[in-house]
Amino acid sequence: MRCFQVYLSAFLLLFLPCGCQKKVDHSPKGNSPTSVVSSQKSGTSYRQALERGVAWLMAQQKENGGWPVFKDGPTNVGYTALAVMAVASSPSEIRQKYASSLAKGAEFLLKYQQKDGRFDQQGHERTNYYTSLSLLALVRLDKEKYKAAIEKAKNFLINTQFYEGFHNVSPDSPHYGGWDYRPKKGGLNADLSNTQFTLQALKEAGVPKDSPVWKRAMKFLSRCQNRTESNDAKGFVVLNDGGFMYFPGKSQAGVKKTPKGDAHPSYASMTYAGLKSFIYCNATKDDPRVQAAYNWLRKHYTLEENYGMGTRQKPQDGKRGLFYYYQTMAKALRVWGERYIITPDGTKHDWAKELADKLVSLQKPEGYWVNANTHWQEGSPYLVTSYSLLALNDCLKAMAAYEK
Repeated sequence: MRCFQVYLSAFLLLFLPCGCQKKVDHSPKGNSPTSVVSSQKSGTSYRQALERGVAWLMAQQKENGGWPVFKDGPTNVGYTALAVMAVASSPSEIRQKYASSLAKGAEFLLKYQQKDGRFDQQGHERTNYYTSLSLLALVRLDKEKYKAAIEKAKNFLINTQFYEGFHNVSPDSPHYGGWDYRPKKGGLNADLSNTQFTLQALKEAGVPKDSPVWKRAMKFLSRCQNRTESNDAKGFVVLNDGGFMYFPGKSQAGVKKTPKGDAHPSYASMTYAGLKSFIYCNATKDDPRVQAAYNWLRKHYTLEENYGMGTRQKPQDGKRGLFYYYQTMAKALRVWGERYIITPDGTKHDWAKELADKLVSLQKPEGYWVNANTHWQEGSPYLVTSYSLLALNDCLKAMAAYEK
C-alpha cells in the first residue's frame, strides 16, 4: 500500500503562490448599494441580495479584467474564474448589465491558457483548480464564443485524470480516477475537492455519458466514501457511515483512533461533493452508495456549520470552509432535484429557501460576504462572495423549478 504524504489541505492556500499568506482586508469598499441586509425577515428579497452581491463583486474588478486575492494584491486566475462563473450564473438581466466586464474577465483568463489547454499562472500550484474553474466560467458565459478554449481545457482535464494514461497508475491505486492540484507524472494525491470541480466542469462542458472518464471517477469516489461494502482501499479503517473523506486515507476532519487502526471521519462539504459527483458520474438515486451519502446528509443537515469539522475541544472549527460548504451543498441538492430534505426526526426542510435565507442574513451592508473563520482563505470577501453568489443562484433556480 502506498503511503500518503499530505502535501496540502483542502483549499488551503487554494489560489495563492507558495509562501504567500498575506492577511486579507475583510471590508473593502466597492461602488455598491449600502442598505442593510440582515435576513429574509427584514423584507430584503433574494433577488435584491443577489443584485447587491453582484454589484459589489463587479466593483472590485481590476483594470486588466481580473480579481485579486487581496484588496491591493495582484490579480489571480482562480479568483477571476470564480467571480466570472458566479456572475455568469445569474439571471440574464444581471448578465447583460455586466456583459462587457464579464467579457473582459474572460479575456483575462484566456491570457493564461496554455497550448495544452490548461490554465496556469506562474508561481502557483493550482493548475487543476484554475483549469476546471476557468472552463466552468467560459461554459456559463458563452459556449459558442469560447468553443475552442473550452474544447482544449476539456481535453486537458480528461487526459490528466489518474489512470493508465497520463499518470500511468493501475486501477488498484487509491488515486485512480481522481485529479490532483497540479497534473504531472508521479504527481500528488488525487483529492475529492479537485475532483468534484473537474467532474462538474466536464459535465457542463458536455462530455458524453459513455466516456470512460466517469467510470474511472466512480472508483475514486467509492474509495473516498466511508462505506465498507464499496470501499476497497487498503491501509486504513473505513467507517461505515456513508459520508466522505478528502481522499482515501485522509480527512480534513482529523483522525479517529479505532482498535483496528486509524479511520478518517466524514464531513459535510466533502459528502455533498461526493453526492454531486456520483450523480455527474451517472449513478442513479437508488444506487446504495448514493443512498448512503444522502442518508448521511439527512442525518447531519445543518446550516450552522460544516458538520464534522468542529469538535468538543474546538467547536469553532465547524465554521471552517463554511461558504465552500454552502456552494457545494446548493449545487449538490439542486442536482439531486428534490425540494425537501427530510431529517431523521421527520422535519421537512425546504433546503433552497432555508439556505437562501441564511445567505441573506449573512450578507454585509456593502453587499459582500466573508467568513470570520479565515481558514482555507475564507477571510477573503472576493472568494466568499463568489461562493455565496453561486449558492444563491442555485437556490433561486431550484426554487423556480420546484414552483413549476
